[in-house]
Amino acid sequence: MSDETTTTAGSTPGHMIVCGGDALTHRLALDLIHLYRERVTLIIPGLDVGHGPQLAALATEDGTVTVISGRGPDETTLRAAGITEATALALTMEDDPAVTEAALLARGLNPRLRLVIRIFSNPLGQRLEHLLDRAAEHSGGSTAVLSASETATPALVSAAVTDRNQVIPINGGTFSVVEQALDEEADGTTVPLALLAPRTDDGVGSGDSPLHVLLPSPEQTAAATPGTVRAVVRLRHDPNPPDEPGRGGLPRFPLGALISRRLRRAALGLGAFVAVLTVVTWLTTPRSIGLSLYDVLMDVAAAGNPADNESVIRKVLQLLSMFTGMLIMPLVLAVILENLGALRNVSGLDRPKRSMADHIVVIGLGKVGSRVVERLAAMRVPVVAVERNPEASGVARARKLGVPVVIGDISEPEIYHDARVSRSQTLMALTSNDSVNLEAVLYAREQQPDLRVVLRLFDDAFAGTVYRTLRASYPQARTRSRSVSYLAAPAFAAAMMGRQVLASIPVERQMLLVATVGVRGREALSGRTVAEAFRPGGWRVVGLQRAGRDLRWNPAPERPLADDDRVVVVATREGLGLLLRRTAAAAAVEEDEAAPAAAAHPHLPGPRFHRRPDDTGPLPRLPRAQPDAPYPGQDEQ
Repeated sequence: MSDETTTTAGSTPGHMIVCGGDALTHRLALDLIHLYRERVTLIIPGLDVGHGPQLAALATEDGTVTVISGRGPDETTLRAAGITEATALALTMEDDPAVTEAALLARGLNPRLRLVIRIFSNPLGQRLEHLLDRAAEHSGGSTAVLSASETATPALVSAAVTDRNQVIPINGGTFSVVEQALDEEADGTTVPLALLAPRTDDGVGSGDSPLHVLLPSPEQTAAATPGTVRAVVRLRHDPNPPDEPGRGGLPRFPLGALISRRLRRAALGLGAFVAVLTVVTWLTTPRSIGLSLYDVLMDVAAAGNPADNESVIRKVLQLLSMFTGMLIMPLVLAVILENLGALRNVSGLDRPKRSMADHIVVIGLGKVGSRVVERLAAMRVPVVAVERNPEASGVARARKLGVPVVIGDISEPEIYHDARVSRSQTLMALTSNDSVNLEAVLYAREQQPDLRVVLRLFDDAFAGTVYRTLRASYPQARTRSRSVSYLAAPAFAAAMMGRQVLASIPVERQMLLVATVGVRGREALSGRTVAEAFRPGGWRVVGLQRAGRDLRWNPAPERPLADDDRVVVVATREGLGLLLRRTAAAAAVEEDEAAPAAAAHPHLPGPRFHRRPDDTGPLPRLPRAQPDAPYPGQDEQ
């Protein structure tokens, strides 16, 4: 790593600092710069490390974006970045200990700082957040601990499991994202989120050419026809959600933590054989069922006397019981050794059953793959994991969940067969390497052309090209491409602005965000009614919480918004950036910047709504993440 420090200008008070050098850092920087219009200082490990070239290219001559390269987040670098005057700091490195050390240092340098830290370990993150908040208890600082993989997991799972609605818990309530036919009558419990255009081979819904209408106006919804809109995505309130399976009743003994599934099956088989011997003894001797069981157990323990004067049947039963007892001893020994860890590498991995079908195959048990496997297992969706490295941490996590794991490369015929890919419903390629993911998907499509795939890619342009090519080559199959950094960056950006993104809702390759926002100080919300606050293509209020009251779902359009209210909004990426933009930053927006208020659509009329004179301005545009630049494989947390 170089010791050279490069800056464009001195840091100014109230700016934001982002420390990292990977895909998430790049996405987060783009959001803060282009959507929130914030002054940003970037601390990157080097110009030739990860996304260093792309991050360095963001520097501006006027000091709006400052880049410090070749340094880590030590005290000297943080002070040079203006940590004592900064509003927020995001630590997006993938090293939990390094992030922990930098967060503790930053909190000591600026107790008022808003900290957003990226931690993969949930227990460590919870304890660190509690510690940092206690350190800033009397200074007004705050801490948000996020995991990129955990934030992106719901969207990845929704792309793979198409027969289940995405469920979003909000303030004790539950909301579902449902896709309904255009002619299906909607009730008062749903809110239209998007109008889905008909499928085409070349439609990818990129940022430059939106394929679907997000947050449509009432006029756009009313003008939709089956020829222009194939379906409507709605948000539905579920007042009485079903209880999660396995949560009720008495607590169960964690038998799976002591005995593996394979040993449990062996013990069950031996128990069944003892029961059979007991019944046969009872039927062939004048002894009662209780004494018959006693005789069998004595024989199993080799403590019974030889049946010299007994019938032939009794002698045979005694021999069978003795052999059963011989099998019990190795089973007991195996249980002991397994709990001591001696048999973990041999018996810890469950293999897929020969009869397994209609499951989901997850390739890669890194940070993202492990989260997806955990989510699928919690939903009780059959899943098989494939991992090249048998020592990967995700392998042990999958074993604890009882998920079958196949070690090897999916492009090898034997591994492909062992994972039962030919009988699966979806293949998810979730490694941190775009080339590995693409190779796995292409090999699977060669073997099974109609296989549904979910592909993890970073580069939007590359993802669009792959999408179009796969759609053209395999028009009968369903293809989805997702970027973890693209899905996770809005949550990190909103946390730096002091707000929480509750969920992301994927709409094909576009995205909507669910967030909580305070009304006070928001020109687009304060003093307006719910209808006046609705901005088609930008944001929509779907929930209202008065001070000291419960959340009210889908408030009436004429209901006014007070300064003390908190609202739940569904917003586009650009809309949330404008809504959460700080007032000082909003004044710097150039007057001649033009962008449509809602996504244009060739067959639907533009939105018609009344706005007050103090308009919040046009929606910002988020450029693509420099698709022409090289993107080396990075492990996105």
